[in-house]
Amino acid sequence: MADEDVAPQQGELAITRTGDRLRLAREAAGLSLADIATRTRVTQRHLQAIENSEFSELPGRTYVTGFARAYARALDLPEAEIAAELRRELDEDEYGARPLYEAYEPTDPARLPTARLTWTLVIVALLLVSAYGVWRFLSVEPDEALIAAQNADADASEAPAAATPAAGAPKAGAPNAAVPANAPVVLTGLSEVWIGFDDAAGKTENWRTLDAGETYEVPAAYIEQFTLRTSRPQALKITVGGRDVGATGPADTLVKGISLKPADLVARAEGSGSTATVPLPKAKGASARP
Repeated sequence: MADEDVAPQQGELAITRTGDRLRLAREAAGLSLADIATRTRVTQRHLQAIENSEFSELPGRTYVTGFARAYARALDLPEAEIAAELRRELDEDEYGARPLYEAYEPTDPARLPTARLTWTLVIVALLLVSAYGVWRFLSVEPDEALIAAQNADADASEAPAAATPAAGAPKAGAPNAAVPANAPVVLTGLSEVWIGFDDAAGKTENWRTLDAGETYEVPAAYIEQFTLRTSRPQALKITVGGRDVGATGPADTLVKGISLKPADLVARAEGSGSTATVPLPKAKGASARP
């Protein structure tokens, strides 16, 4: 007798949620969740969440009560009463504080790739600067055809000059005799200027371009082995131990055979040096460098 009294009490205590009440009513009517879904047009997943009181699986408070009313109506249960009980349960579960369903996920500022974006922009900027530097370097260098034309014109017009290696030798007793043999020879670009270094046969072995204000100290090996040539003498300044030796030739004229030895350069400054000069060609489809 005691067991019979306890069983109903346990059954009544088990039905404490609105979802349980709906589920028991459905089972008593011999209906499946699929049947209720057909009648209410609510997905089985949402109906199952209502039966299990898993309200966090549903879109929002309004949807929860709406689905529950439709469920109760399909079973001929008092839908207003079911909705009131469900709202009470939501309040007890503090479910009412949950924001309404949003159709999109708000962007979390902490997840924005600001650092990655910043580094990407820095890398792109560095690549652009490097590309510009390469383009600048390549765009100011004379091509091989221009170098060959300058060599050919100079050799054809001033062949005897190449056979006079001592043209810039200092005079005996001249003030330049005291110039140290290791005095630094520095080339400075007054504006963009091309310079070449010729071997003993008068052929350009090495060349480079100086930008305005750029300086280049001639290596000791170059001073001994090469002579200097340039196509824009007015754009090149030569100093020996800080002393300016003056212009190497007329403006916009190819000059070559300039001895780089300190004593010879000082002799040039005193008017005792000589240089081969050749007017630059104006035809052949490529003009000389300005």
